[in-house]
Amino acid sequence: SFFLGSHVDRIDLTHYEKNLDKHIIYDPLDEFLMGAIAPDVDPYLRKGIEQILSASANLINIDLGSLTSMKGRSYGGIVAEFCPLNFTAQKTNPTDFPMFEDVVNDSNCGRGSKNIVRVDLKETVQLAREFDGYIAKNSDRISSHAPTILDLKGVVFHESQCGSSLATNLMMSLDPVKHRVYSQSELTKSAMKICDEGFTKCSVKAAGNLMKDIIYIMSRSNDPREENLFYTFHPESTRTMETFRAAFPTTPWIFLYREPIEAMVSQGKKPSFSMDPSRMVKAFFEKGGYNLDQITTREMLAAQLATFCLSAMRNFKDADGLGLAVKYSSDIVDDFIDTIFPKHFHTPVGRDGIKLILKASNEHSKSKDGLDPIPPKEERGNVYVSKSFRDAASDFLEKPYKMLEKSGYNVRNCRIFKPGGGVYLHCDGLIKEKDE
Repeated sequence: SFFLGSHVDRIDLTHYEKNLDKHIIYDPLDEFLMGAIAPDVDPYLRKGIEQILSASANLINIDLGSLTSMKGRSYGGIVAEFCPLNFTAQKTNPTDFPMFEDVVNDSNCGRGSKNIVRVDLKETVQLAREFDGYIAKNSDRISSHAPTILDLKGVVFHESQCGSSLATNLMMSLDPVKHRVYSQSELTKSAMKICDEGFTKCSVKAAGNLMKDIIYIMSRSNDPREENLFYTFHPESTRTMETFRAAFPTTPWIFLYREPIEAMVSQGKKPSFSMDPSRMVKAFFEKGGYNLDQITTREMLAAQLATFCLSAMRNFKDADGLGLAVKYSSDIVDDFIDTIFPKHFHTPVGRDGIKLILKASNEHSKSKDGLDPIPPKEERGNVYVSKSFRDAASDFLEKPYKMLEKSGYNVRNCRIFKPGGGVYLHCDGLIKEKDE
């Protein structure tokens, strides 16, 4: 393990570039490092820097310890862990790797792995940006062995157990060669909630700058075939969605939800999020005049889900048409094919893409790994649900659900029209950018 910082002697690159032979084609990494770090730096330190800058080592975790600070618009003292990840297995069988941690563990990068490199996040991002800028500036004379920056096409927020794994699989399956997909990583979850709900511990801008750096470093790829990047966030990240929107104010996103009873039952005995009442959940009960000590487990579950939905509703309006509500139903695959990919994420589908998406959706429905199957129309309402479940759903979740259903930002309420050959998505009076 090592930390960038006092161990790295930074050298002014301006003088170095003036004395460089402009007629020789160099390896960009060796060339950059000759001017960026001292020649007598520890070999292990240099190797770690090389792995990170070449994008052969990927960000897998952040450590928010006692030195972490969030002041004004900035952050500091955050330790980042990098490790070489193998995305081949995920690209080949997306259904078997629904979570980012699945990719991490399959790459021998789990906790305690000797392949993990620890560095200061902020300085590492700064060094990576300088390296990427150096490559862009000298692209006419250096070799092509340099990282590419993937284009963040769209992200998924969700109510939990409502199609997030399916969405992840579809985003990867559409074009496994060109696409990279990160799903529900703990590091982005930690970054999204670093300021706490309501941003009582630090500013939205500080959290946004942290998220911007994290996604930047995760978007660097050493695979020249990759072009597009997609994210699926943890359900709890919906409550602090403003963090992502501050970092990427023009990136489109969707929020997945489902019918209240289905959402309640799918959580089972082990919800995929913390059941401890957060600041927002407590405020939800206080606003309704409820005594927190008398709330049942199922009522708590319904309220947790309700706050996800209400947070999404709040952000739909603020996001100025960049957000879409998408219901997890038997029509969800069609929604991705017809609208989400081509009109919202601006990612072409094509005939081959449709075949790959349909194949992925069929594999998802047949999965035996605990993935929630796509709700078939004919089975809706036929499953017995106890009165306590129905009462909790009715009391706390039904109203937010109806708000999502009626929202002008719901994919089912938006209109697609083609004036002059162009394709537009019209939601609640707002016209999306032309789909080229």
